[in-house]
Amino acid sequence: MFSVHFSGSKALLLRFKQEISPKINAYVLSTEQRIQKALKEGEIYGIDELVSAYASLLIYFNPCVLSLNSLLDFLEKIKKDIKLTEQSSSLCIEVPLCYDEEFGLDLEFVCKHNQISKEELISLHTKPYYLVFMLGFMAGFPYLGGLDERLFTPRLSSPRTKIEAGSVGIADKQTGVYPISSPGGWQIIARTPLEFFDKEDEKNPTLLKAGMFLKFKAISKDEFFKIQEQVAKKVYQKEIYEYKNH
Repeated sequence: MFSVHFSGSKALLLRFKQEISPKINAYVLSTEQRIQKALKEGEIYGIDELVSAYASLLIYFNPCVLSLNSLLDFLEKIKKDIKLTEQSSSLCIEVPLCYDEEFGLDLEFVCKHNQISKEELISLHTKPYYLVFMLGFMAGFPYLGGLDERLFTPRLSSPRTKIEAGSVGIADKQTGVYPISSPGGWQIIARTPLEFFDKEDEKNPTLLKAGMFLKFKAISKDEFFKIQEQVAKKVYQKEIYEYKNH
């Protein structure tokens, strides 16, 4: 179950078992979905926003509409509806990546650090189905679970002032995608031509959502620029399918 903690006068933090695992994260997302269902069906009012993380859920509420006691009673009530089970299936999106040295600024370092070849790195990095635990750090940045331990690499000792949008990096035990150009300290090994954040799309500005899966696919430099052009023209067809997590 979760414990409830105050986070200012207009927010509550639900803390689950403090570990990074698909099972606990699935519990977080199930709780979020249960609350969203209650809002949609009019079971409760006054919750303004839900922010999920690895093992917590932050609830912003309007105390003028929803009293603290009513919210606490509701949370106690829904505990019995939430089962601690890992997702059996979810949507998966295939993300093309170019591992060319022009894009993989730290590719050579990561290979040397882990004593593997570039071909081995690509094979290890594209094999897993990565679970999107959460979005954070910046709009649309996915924190992914499932990186092979043979690719674990420390962050840069000195962060770069600018990393291009679409750059894919490794930091310690995780891999992630920079949705926009920004400073950053992850070891950059590749780049995707897909847009992970579209500020012009007001309904769905982020490509991913927590609970989805992601599968990387290696592409050539020529394929990268071809897909990039299709994305710019809004004609690229994303590969999205159901992934059964057994």
